[in-house]
Amino acid sequence: MRLLPLTIAATLALHPALVLACGPAPVFDGDPATGVSVSVGRITDVIWVPLEIDGVPVPEGAGLSLSVSFDGMVEGTTGCNRFAGPAEMDAGELVLGPLAATEMACPEPGKMEREAAWMKALGEVRGFIVSPKGLWLTREDGSVAVCLG
Repeated sequence: MRLLPLTIAATLALHPALVLACGPAPVFDGDPATGVSVSVGRITDVIWVPLEIDGVPVPEGAGLSLSVSFDGMVEGTTGCNRFAGPAEMDAGELVLGPLAATEMACPEPGKMEREAAWMKALGEVRGFIVSPKGLWLTREDGSVAVCLG
């Protein structure tokens, strides 16, 4: 029985993305000590990987990514295709698109469903909150569309 905690600890050490709990977005209260921010500079020029899309966990190695450049462009991958487009950004505000994507089909049905959910969620994004634990992309109503690490 002592091996199980050691196995879990080793798994978390080797896969730090598993440590990131998505859940609700943290609250931005303006206190720099918390590390929670709505600064555009904190989300740009980083390759973000979705951990959850609309509350559904994304399998490790699914091939999804998102990168926002400071000059207002976004690009990423869906596991099957690539996409790119404009990104309108301001403190805590983010609108992506319209996004242009390649149109290659994936033979695995699960990948196409995940791609559709990913693109739908990105189209619903209206805001963001970032912390040392990850990035939350939110809808206009404040609900979390995507949690990324």
